[in-house]
Amino acid sequence: MKNSDQTINHLALKLNGKIYGLAPVQAEGTIDTNQFYFRAKYDEWSFAISENPEFDPVDIQNIENGIKYGFYKESEYGKKGSYSASYMDRAETEKIIIECCKEYQEMKKANKRN
Repeated sequence: MKNSDQTINHLALKLNGKIYGLAPVQAEGTIDTNQFYFRAKYDEWSFAISENPEFDPVDIQNIENGIKYGFYKESEYGKKGSYSASYMDRAETEKIIIECCKEYQEMKKANKRN
């Protein structure tokens, strides 16, 4: 797999960013006006959005901080104990990021209704 940067742009989600690196695969950018950070390493990935401009999404590393500062999600990827996530395909990375952004926006809509 080539270690080249890839741009992410999704107008409907107001998503802009870039995917880069291997071991770990990382991505950063914005959704709407909020910063996001994605990281995939070993056999898992995590995704965070910070709604607080003074709090870096890199520092949101658990569900509690995700609730407090914006949004956080993590999941296993590949076989347990493998390095599958460290070398995740760029298309798969983009797909996960878009799915997380959609989930985030749905959560925001649900919170407005309540």
